[in-house]
Amino acid sequence: MTREHGADYDITMGNIRYAAPQRYYGTRILFVTKGRASVSVNGEIYALDEGDILFINRNDHYTVRGSENNILICLSIPSHFFVLNYPNYFHYSFECFSKDLDPGRGDVVAQLRRLLAELVIVHSRQEEGSVLEARSILFQTMLLVTRFFKKEGPHTGAGEASDERIARIIHKIELRYAEPLTLAEMAENEYLSSTYLSRYFKQTTGMGFLQYLKMVRLKHCVEDLLHTSDNLFQIAVRNGFSTAKNFTEAFKSVYDQTPVQYRKEHKQENSEAFGAVTAKTEAGKELDSPEALMQLTKYLEEPLNLRALPDEAPGEACKIVVGDGGADRLLAREKHVVFIGELKEILNEQVKEQVLLAKQRLRVDFVGVRNLIGGSTLLPEVETDEFVSTTPKYANADLAIQYLKELDISLYLRITYKEVIHNEERYFRELEGFLIHTLQVFGRKFVNQWKVVFYAEKETAVLSTELERVYLRLHELIRKYAVQLKIGTFLPFKEDKDSLSLSHHWQLHQSDSIDFITYDADQNEVVDFSEISDEDFLNSQGYILRKTQKLKRFLKKHQMHQPLYLENWNTLTGNTRYTNGTFFRGALILRTILDLGTEVAGVGFWLNSELHELHGGNHNKAVAGLELFHFFNGKRPAFYTLMFKERMTGEVRAQGEHYVLTENEEGYQLLLFNEKHFNPRYSVDELFMRNRSNELHVRLIGMEHGEYQVRKYRFDQQNGGLYTKWGQLNSKHGIDLEVMEYIVKSSMPTLELEDEQIDKDWSFYASMSSNAILFIEFRRAIG
Repeated sequence: MTREHGADYDITMGNIRYAAPQRYYGTRILFVTKGRASVSVNGEIYALDEGDILFINRNDHYTVRGSENNILICLSIPSHFFVLNYPNYFHYSFECFSKDLDPGRGDVVAQLRRLLAELVIVHSRQEEGSVLEARSILFQTMLLVTRFFKKEGPHTGAGEASDERIARIIHKIELRYAEPLTLAEMAENEYLSSTYLSRYFKQTTGMGFLQYLKMVRLKHCVEDLLHTSDNLFQIAVRNGFSTAKNFTEAFKSVYDQTPVQYRKEHKQENSEAFGAVTAKTEAGKELDSPEALMQLTKYLEEPLNLRALPDEAPGEACKIVVGDGGADRLLAREKHVVFIGELKEILNEQVKEQVLLAKQRLRVDFVGVRNLIGGSTLLPEVETDEFVSTTPKYANADLAIQYLKELDISLYLRITYKEVIHNEERYFRELEGFLIHTLQVFGRKFVNQWKVVFYAEKETAVLSTELERVYLRLHELIRKYAVQLKIGTFLPFKEDKDSLSLSHHWQLHQSDSIDFITYDADQNEVVDFSEISDEDFLNSQGYILRKTQKLKRFLKKHQMHQPLYLENWNTLTGNTRYTNGTFFRGALILRTILDLGTEVAGVGFWLNSELHELHGGNHNKAVAGLELFHFFNGKRPAFYTLMFKERMTGEVRAQGEHYVLTENEEGYQLLLFNEKHFNPRYSVDELFMRNRSNELHVRLIGMEHGEYQVRKYRFDQQNGGLYTKWGQLNSKHGIDLEVMEYIVKSSMPTLELEDEQIDKDWSFYASMSSNAILFIEFRRAIG
């Protein structure tokens, strides 16, 4: 029998009907690819079926029994190799029994199966480059093990230098275990005292130096007892014991029986049940079972998704207690204003379709329009000898307003100082005629639900008294015909100075004539995209909420308590179209909407990119506001984010940094999100982005026990991020309708459906990339 001293790892695949009790001082991964196996580990029984994986930790005492036709892969990674590449190895154990894992680990286990199957297949080929390929697969496997399955154990806070010494010593033991090694020799080689090395070796590995050396020697002795006919003296001397007596005493202290008894009890059963090894790392033997290799191919169908790996840090514990956080309350329902530019845009079939979908999914309360009198919605009057003109001036407006009325959507009309004074008398005459006409046609009840906002530029040379004069004239005209219609003003509050420009001070003493206040808040205005430093980007976190709260305090100081409408706003995004597209920000939008729910009466969105660019009036459309749709009906992050928030119904039963949980008559709804703030230009760096991923180990406590259908929606850069798919399928030669429709249809959150029995305390893993959102519905089973 050839002995391979200090091998980096070992992988076998074969039929195991019985494997004698043993200990392995390293980490072993058992993977059943066919049949069944029963594994006893430290007295606990694990029943493995096809596809199951079980980890064996260092120094675990275990036995394997299997079905007659089973096939089992065993990957063995010795401690010396593991600690050499992962210095904190002895600080952890690694726990995985695939049957007992919490939901959310399925993808990781599937990747582990794939890697183990690939490792066996690579060794079977023995082609040029196989050694490098196998080593790459091994390290990917170790990465999965250390990131997803480690469990912290007691250890000291010593530094990495000491761990490196321990790794070197363990490696020497693996290479020279048959020699008369001593603690003093090892200490001298490492320039340490024997006393210090003895103490630290035990603190790090969990056992003393001599005990560790004995375990390594016995590991090889067990192989000789089962697979050779050598006598005890030959086995003892070959493996570092001075006499057969010493070997027998050491063996009995670990296995509770003598080597002779162990060999007699296990050798015959083992030789009959343990099929020939079909893959060996160093021996380079070809797999002799094509059928077994074919059995592995099904595990290669699972794509290896490295993006799913979170940061090096272990998963963050997230305990959610139903009813935690005070009295139950309903989730805030702010009004939603969707801007379309001119009113006539609603006659466009695509705009109609988008408004209808937004109404159904997002709860649209108002459609925002501008340039009503001076634009092209109202038709020019023509000279005619007809008693009633057959080309009515309000034809387009009537069709658009009728559509909105049918959808129960009110009008939100912006009137600017600039458009009024262009021809003030004509403007008020036209506006009066429009009001009279709409009241007559659509009724006072509907028109009184509208809102009108008076807008003047933030920085303007117009005197405060002049702006006040025009507003009061507008107010008087509207009140003449629609007493209940709400009239508001745009207030350009300067958050950094806690003030208004002089031109807008008139609003502070006209509080009684102002029904609501509108404002804007663009997070990108407080960062310098030309700077390399990330400080601005980190400090901008929470800017919109901070500005809103400061504005409310400012208004309160001036005895103004009007409701607020945030018209134009944006979270952190890129300052170019490219970085705007690559920087996914679903969780940033969600966090802002959740924060604003109790602070404002309404928030605004542009319906789509085309209308925003046509009517937005901002020089930088890339960062000038949030849109629900892109071109060709593609849905932008704001659409799906708002959709998930609107699906949350019932009472809020728990809320925290990463989550909101509601309960309704159908069951429970949970929003999880991974909010991350950083310079958007880093979003093209895959390693940087992977390190912004996060894994939550969620534990739900206090849910009503029973059977649930669980629906999980995942919304992130790869699942629903429109820009990713657009970039993959774009072409400098143009794309046709077929490609555009495919991009739109394939860019949506993914859905998983599972049936779960929940008994009040239920846990699962949730891996999320940067700014990703998970929306989970727990629907109670009926019957």
